[in-house]
Amino acid sequence: MSVLEKIDIFRQFTDFNDSELEIIMPYFVAKKFKKKTHLLDVGKVSDEVYYLIKGCIRLYCEKDGEELSTYFFTENMFAGSYDSFLSRRPSKVAIETLEECEVLVLTHEAQEKLYDIFPKMNEFIRKAIEQRFVLLHDLFISYLLNSPEERYLMLQKDRPELLQRIPQHQIASFLGITRVSLSRIRNRLAKK
Repeated sequence: MSVLEKIDIFRQFTDFNDSELEIIMPYFVAKKFKKKTHLLDVGKVSDEVYYLIKGCIRLYCEKDGEELSTYFFTENMFAGSYDSFLSRRPSKVAIETLEECEVLVLTHEAQEKLYDIFPKMNEFIRKAIEQRFVLLHDLFISYLLNSPEERYLMLQKDRPELLQRIPQHQIASFLGITRVSLSRIRNRLAKK
């Protein structure tokens, strides 16, 4: 992906012109991370959010020594512990790369500077957070209204690439079920 294509991605939320983007983009630092890199630990304040150009990042928490996947971010998504990043409170989730990743990193300090430089950055960040809110709200409602099999079918329909990219035990925890239950669901659907 060229630098121009990376910049054009930022137009999806706000109508930045080229001269504004030339000033804004240096605040987003390009980085590469190896697979299994921990970007944030539970209890630490998040100082960065990541725009994924390539790769997959997992958000997860721990309960009784077990990792519970809460979300998977892939290309063209912003990833991070937004509640910690915005509130400056310790994160309740951890973040790790599941694949080699190429990202654009925005630090909290850079975001604050951009707010001062361009009032439009408020709109940009607000729209990115609104998008994340809607995704998480839909996920929450799905846990209340849908069976595990229905959640699996929705994942298969809405984000089929995850089923190939994510280890099955992490998919199972994301769906709120055990690996054995996921295997049963997959077997039952394969027979239909």
